[in-house]
Amino acid sequence: MSKLKAALYARVSTEEQAKEGYSIAAQISEIRKYAEQNGLEIVDEYVDEGASGKSISGRPQMKRLLKDANQQKFGVVIIYKIDRLARKLKDALEISETLERNNVRLISLNEKFDTTTAFGRTAFQMICSFAELERNNIVERVKLGMEQRAKEGKYNGGKVLGYDNIEKELVINEYEAVIVRKIFDYANQGLGFKAITRRLNEEGYRSKMDKPFNVCGIKTILNNPIYIGKIRYNQLQDWSEKRRKGKNPDFLLVDGTHDPLIASELWESVHQKLGKRSYKPSRSHQPYILSGLLRCPACGHGMVPARSKGAGGKSYRYYICGQFHNKGKTVCRSNMMRADVAEQQVIDELVKVASRPDILMKLVDKINALRSNADAPVMEEKKALVAELNANSRKLQKLKDNILSDPELAAIFKDDLKETHARQEQLQKRLETIEAELDEQFNRPVDFDSLQKLLTLIQDALLKIDADEQKALLRLMVENIRITKDSPRRVGRQITQINLHFDFTIESMQMDSAVLLSRLAETQALDCVAPLEPDVLASLNEPHTESLRDLMKSLFILPLAMIRFTVSSIERNRKAPIWVPFAF
Repeated sequence: MSKLKAALYARVSTEEQAKEGYSIAAQISEIRKYAEQNGLEIVDEYVDEGASGKSISGRPQMKRLLKDANQQKFGVVIIYKIDRLARKLKDALEISETLERNNVRLISLNEKFDTTTAFGRTAFQMICSFAELERNNIVERVKLGMEQRAKEGKYNGGKVLGYDNIEKELVINEYEAVIVRKIFDYANQGLGFKAITRRLNEEGYRSKMDKPFNVCGIKTILNNPIYIGKIRYNQLQDWSEKRRKGKNPDFLLVDGTHDPLIASELWESVHQKLGKRSYKPSRSHQPYILSGLLRCPACGHGMVPARSKGAGGKSYRYYICGQFHNKGKTVCRSNMMRADVAEQQVIDELVKVASRPDILMKLVDKINALRSNADAPVMEEKKALVAELNANSRKLQKLKDNILSDPELAAIFKDDLKETHARQEQLQKRLETIEAELDEQFNRPVDFDSLQKLLTLIQDALLKIDADEQKALLRLMVENIRITKDSPRRVGRQITQINLHFDFTIESMQMDSAVLLSRLAETQALDCVAPLEPDVLASLNEPHTESLRDLMKSLFILPLAMIRFTVSSIERNRKAPIWVPFAF
């Protein structure tokens, strides 16, 4: 009789391992013992080491487990304790629902219940609620401790230019202090953020992370009261969820226990000058619909809006390298491209590829040919990596056994043990990266009719809406746009490649893809999706609904990865651009 296939999942955060002893090795050992006693075959291990249970997004192995569950690679998932699964009720329910939908049983060694029954599901929800409560209590205690430290004028951690954090105390770094004082001196002379950034990079100075300075970094330094001996705390609340919306007007500002780097008089003088320079930039009457989508041909960074006046005083719109704009010429060149040329070409090419079936057919054939072998090189690297990881694990275990058998050998093997362990962690991280890449690979072929319908809808919408709406629509479907590195006289740079990204997986249909379909539905009927009635469209942003699953089953469009089409043999005369057909 064949054994039932099972998957093992273990997770631990650094804090939990230190305080409660939930080591990965201990969890795996207990789970394997249970599987052996109950006739279960462990076919794969999913281990998130040093990962918080706050959300699924930061746990690559949990993502891989859910993907494999959808492919029904096992019938049981075994965990040591329910809070290893998630510490948020919402995430725990999502995981449980995914497993249940694929007929995968969930077994917890510490809690005994059956999630296939009404009572078992209720018990599961209650335990998960208590796990979330425990996490929230931990967060509150940590916040209270950090607030108390701040009130006492103590720093709560993190890297800051000009200081070293030694045993939770700020100690002046004399070399970096020179840079900080130089920044404030430049600002006191009336220089703006960009001018200061350019000067520092030209003089060869580097940031705390050993990178070129940028405008945002300079602004942060000039507005950080830590340099006049103050401690500021809780200026931004719940940054990971709220971002800039979490600004707290009643933040804490007290005298710190550390030494200041600059005088209060210089701080006041600088901020008076910054206040006089501050202004709200005027908004262009014609939106830059490709900002951030165009990529610099030299460094690959996103390109940002810029303006320049010609000989006759006429103002021209351009896109320039964001690195050049933020960090200056020591990092990259402007590599500018005329905005009107770039925008018109992108619209023309999207219209052309939708209206020419022969071009689209070649595109689909090329995409499907690439897809058929997309994961082959990654799989080869994974195979080699797993072999090295296993060999390294055996070496690590042998070293441990030698030390346990003869403790006097510990001093001899100490360096070798540290090096082998470091290599083990390095290999494990690389393996997780590769598995994440494989998760993002799509091998299913693209359907020609579906893609043609979708691109036709996009073409019609782009020709009907204004520039602001074009900008919003392009951001929902364009991954990036490549341009030529050379800029011939009287021709300038041109578009070489447009990378589209359509993702109609359930996760994305609750976010950007739903917005894309909603925008298209405003301009025409969506006959690439069947059916798509108003009540169905309205339910797209409601998670965990049967109507959403029904919609996913009815989609003609397959979940797509990157779609690339190349603009080749571009020619231009002096009056107007003429685009010749694609060549694949």
